[in-house]
Amino acid sequence: MNKGRRLFQFELRMWFGNRWLLALPVVFGLLAFWNLDKLPDREILFFRRAYTNLTLLHTMSLGLTMLLGVLTIRRDIRRPSYEWNAALPVSYVSRISAKYAVGVLYFTIFSLLACAAFARASSRMDVASSITREFTAYYLLTFEISYLVTLALAMLLAICIANRAVYLIAFCAWMFGTFFLDMFLLDRNRWYVLRTFHLNQLFVTGDPDAETWGVRLIADELAASRWFVLAFTLLLLTAGVVLLNRLRPTAFRKSNWAAGGLALLLAAGAFVPYLSIWGERYAGLHARLSDPAVKTAEALHGMKVETFRIERYDIRLQRETDDRLKIKAAMQIPAGQLTGRSELAFTLNRAFHVDQLTVKGSSVSFSQVGEKLTIRLSAPLPANESVQVEMEYAGKVMDYVAENYTEGSYLAFVKGRNVLLPGYIAWYPLPGDYPVYMKNSDGDSLQVVADFGGWRLPSAHFRIAATGFESKLYGNLMQKESTDEGQVFEGKSSSFVKLYGGEFLEVKNPKLPVRLVTTPYSVKTAEGLLEKWAGVYAYFAGWVNDFEPQLDQVLMLSMNNNHSPDLENKTYYLIWLVTEPDYYANQLMNAMLLGTNEGEADIPKASEDVRPQLRALMWYLFFREYKGFANEDLKQGAGDGLLYNLFDPSDEADPDHVGLRMATQVAQAMDEGKTAQVKKVLNHFYSLGLEIPNPNDAEDGLRPIPYDEWEQEWKRVMGDADAN
Repeated sequence: MNKGRRLFQFELRMWFGNRWLLALPVVFGLLAFWNLDKLPDREILFFRRAYTNLTLLHTMSLGLTMLLGVLTIRRDIRRPSYEWNAALPVSYVSRISAKYAVGVLYFTIFSLLACAAFARASSRMDVASSITREFTAYYLLTFEISYLVTLALAMLLAICIANRAVYLIAFCAWMFGTFFLDMFLLDRNRWYVLRTFHLNQLFVTGDPDAETWGVRLIADELAASRWFVLAFTLLLLTAGVVLLNRLRPTAFRKSNWAAGGLALLLAAGAFVPYLSIWGERYAGLHARLSDPAVKTAEALHGMKVETFRIERYDIRLQRETDDRLKIKAAMQIPAGQLTGRSELAFTLNRAFHVDQLTVKGSSVSFSQVGEKLTIRLSAPLPANESVQVEMEYAGKVMDYVAENYTEGSYLAFVKGRNVLLPGYIAWYPLPGDYPVYMKNSDGDSLQVVADFGGWRLPSAHFRIAATGFESKLYGNLMQKESTDEGQVFEGKSSSFVKLYGGEFLEVKNPKLPVRLVTTPYSVKTAEGLLEKWAGVYAYFAGWVNDFEPQLDQVLMLSMNNNHSPDLENKTYYLIWLVTEPDYYANQLMNAMLLGTNEGEADIPKASEDVRPQLRALMWYLFFREYKGFANEDLKQGAGDGLLYNLFDPSDEADPDHVGLRMATQVAQAMDEGKTAQVKKVLNHFYSLGLEIPNPNDAEDGLRPIPYDEWEQEWKRVMGDADAN
């Protein structure tokens, strides 16, 4: 014990008595505090840019760790002039332990400084202290474990390689363990299971969803990986001691090899839980990749899907404590939809096992192959009766695909507070045999068919009662009830129904009839966005007579893709980083005021339907009257792309240049002081409906507005103005 203490004190003097080594943590701390304090657009991009800055600083510090780890061994243990030290009655276990302990203590200063810098910057974002603590603890553990294994690796390299070539080898090991492993083995080859060997774990968890779900979603993998890295670190240190002891003539060889064997068994045992997590992921992925029913995008091109209408869904969704879902779905199919059929096809994700299925109250036989659920009826269905189909099924949803750089990603999941349940993965029965997944061209990863454009579903009324979830759920259906037991969502939809849950906050502005849901670090951005939006809303609400808001909820969540249009069921998705609040405020107001324009591409000729031009004219007034732009400014592109159909349409879409003619009429009238009359004309057409839905969804009677009708109304209103 006394020898160990003296060795530790000696190493402390060697490390902390060197003014240059003492200066390095100071430089690192100053860089960490300065970089996080001077982040550009900190309120908009705080989490992403803080993560990036700390990742790069950590990578550079790992290079220093590698260098100092080599130096501490070459200083005396692997230095020819200090070979006499081997004759001292001090074991290599004590000497290596002292060096390693002091090295870890030294680099812990780096970890603490980085975490202090993040905690300070995070607290200035006004997030809850629990959020700051959570991510600070994550950074501390990640930094420390990276330093532990890197220092042990450097010391082993210095023990194995006695000459100065070890510096080059150590540099290569640092480069391989960070940049090369990240760019080639993980990203290019998708060998994601190897990411536990990455020296900088911040690289592999720094995905765009990290604040939303990322780190929380892979908590079990991180825990298993960290335990393995600790065991692997012990193996590296033990290997170093074993190799050094072989140089001593009095070495107890059996005990050396026994210690090495135990360390190897411990590392192998710690690797098993980590491998089992990846084995489960890859089992589900490979089952779908090897399924001939899962086709490539080329094979899906031109494929037709036979479907039928479901009038109403009544779904009871229950989450159990182990994240298993138990679902009861009752579907009402109107009369005449299934006339003469003796077999029904539904699409249900293969993660679920159907326990019970009835048609019109009677049990029927069925088969489930992949995502196809086939129901066999004893007799053909009559034409004059509606059909009630009920099924009970259960399963766990962790839908992993090998995409998204070094992280991989999940298409759907339910894990603790974190929920992503999109309808396009068929967590509830879809009518017909729909393809859910498609392979990439190489056949080694999956995407959802929603990326391909997908197939549309007939409109249906939904009622979803969700219970057992740890966090409040949000979705693209209106919430009707909220009790201690759960939530009830209800509404009519032609879109896939989606549910989201996690560490989210609701942000509201008293001047806006809308709710914005976002993550803790995006609250300031959301508040600024809503304030900008409130000003635009006040302008339009001041003169649009029959203003009916077409959205009441915004989901501002950082996701790679939600495979959906921007606007559906009065819910708008902001999945990208909001870097330009003015631009996004206008886009949100456009959706609220005018609804979707998804069907614009189906308009054959502008003169036959001027709804796109009328939508743009609403914004022309905004930029002229509210923003103060001149007509020439707007012609040159000052309208954020909202005036495209007036000044810059293609010749194919508007061969007669009706958009420019309409803009010229409005500009001239405003120059003559007839803005009130222009608003009267636009109010007339707004009351007729300026939304342009997909033709398959146009059930509300919205009709085209030909250019001739615009001319007629313009002359009527302006003629009255001239008469007055």
